[in-house]
Amino acid sequence: MSTQKLLEIDPQPLAFRLEVGRQASCRINLSNNSQEDVAFKVMTTSPHKYGAQPNVGVLKPKSCLEITVIMNGATEIPSDMECNDVFLIRSVVATPLHTPETAHELFDEGTSAFEDCRLTAVYVTPTRSERSAARSPQQGHGINGIDVVDWLKKGIAVVLLCLIVGLLIIKILPLIWSLTFMMTLLIVKLGKKLLSDKSEEWILNILLSFGFYIYSTVFRRGGS
Repeated sequence: MSTQKLLEIDPQPLAFRLEVGRQASCRINLSNNSQEDVAFKVMTTSPHKYGAQPNVGVLKPKSCLEITVIMNGATEIPSDMECNDVFLIRSVVATPLHTPETAHELFDEGTSAFEDCRLTAVYVTPTRSERSAARSPQQGHGINGIDVVDWLKKGIAVVLLCLIVGLLIIKILPLIWSLTFMMTLLIVKLGKKLLSDKSEEWILNILLSFGFYIYSTVFRRGGS
């Protein structure tokens, strides 16, 4: 009688490159070489430490799937580099009606037809080139973790914004002066119908003097 496994699983064991404060990942390849649909579920003795995507699903006949297991960043490196964590990949025959969303139901039924594959986890130290590649995105950081490049970009953006605002003000000031002059003329023409000639001349002189004062004050400050 055939004793073919439901799933072929690789690699064994699972190797995680251990670095303090950095996540590590490992990929598991599942192959369904049978003629039936097979559901699987990934379990571990340390669920708070590892996460698998996907952790449950269904493989069609003669199909493959890659699972990514992510380990949280370590707070310290064990002196003996020993890891006691264990993974268990449980599989069972499914039906064509089962989907990755409903596959978990098969593992809640308590059937004895499960096939289990036990995987151990081991720690390995990253090579020098891997450590250099991991640190390269941080080469722009300055003292105490300050991102110098980011601060320079922000400073340049602020300077450009100030220049744009200044240019807009320079362009708008002549327009303001033109509108002021036009309003002055309009008021004078309206005053002709309401006031005498002497009063009209007095108001005109006051408005012109006031407009000249505003113009000279603004442009002297702008020039200085």
